[in-house]
Amino acid sequence: MSAAIALDGVVTFPDGLPGFERCRQFVLVGSPALQPFTLVQGVDADGPSFVAIDPRRVAGEYSTVLDRAELARLDVTAAEPLLWLAIVAAHEDGSATANLRAPLVINPAAMRGIQLISLDSPYPIDHPLQVG
Repeated sequence: MSAAIALDGVVTFPDGLPGFERCRQFVLVGSPALQPFTLVQGVDADGPSFVAIDPRRVAGEYSTVLDRAELARLDVTAAEPLLWLAIVAAHEDGSATANLRAPLVINPAAMRGIQLISLDSPYPIDHPLQVG
């Protein structure tokens, strides 16, 4: 996993995201006012948007390995740095959780992304969010 990576442009998720398969292009919006969060915004007029965070901000020991097929889907050709984001869910009681089991993984060099779905991941889909 990499440190902060700046992206400028549209990231294509060739398979879309689960539940939003038709929306395949997103921009990442970050600003000092949003820190430590990033907004993942679909470019279509009715595209979804998500709040996301670097999973290491939530679980410092966070580590996940990509297999060859996932690396191919990301068009990774070498030891290129990848951007990892966990989608944040806000709950009615004011709490928030991060989905560490199914992170977004983006190759900034190719502007391609996937949502890694790992059923045997040791990480939960609803890790309590406590960012300080």
